[in-house]
Amino acid sequence: MDFFEQLRRNVTQAGQTAVDKAKKAADILKVREQIRQDKREIRDITYRIGKTYIKLHQNDYEEEYEKYFTSLKAVKEALAEKEKELRRLNEHIRCTECGAEISASDDYCPKCGTAVAFDAKLKEEETIDTDGDGKTGQEECEEE
Repeated sequence: MDFFEQLRRNVTQAGQTAVDKAKKAADILKVREQIRQDKREIRDITYRIGKTYIKLHQNDYEEEYEKYFTSLKAVKEALAEKEKELRRLNEHIRCTECGAEISASDDYCPKCGTAVAFDAKLKEEETIDTDGDGKTGQEECEEE
């Protein structure tokens, strides 16, 4: 009987140890999440302070903020250029073969497979007078 009593105590003690460890792990996770939330709130408050300062002092800031305002201006200008480039890349053209609307940045028409960039360059080359005789390459081919 002593054996079973000892076994029961050991199992009970092991169970209690597991419960204690699980509770401690849960408490650690809870505190870590609270810390993360506090850090997020600090970042948010700091962001709002900075945004308010920029709004109020963008033309009369103190000397120690000059490098930040200069950097901010440079990044905003670079961003505007990238947005302009994105708008340009998103422009659509018509396929010369099937008439489908395609992105100007596409190399091939997704509908018929015509090489867009090559086709546009080819048409451009056809209009160039390479011999100096006043005829385009296409006109010379038609005469032959």
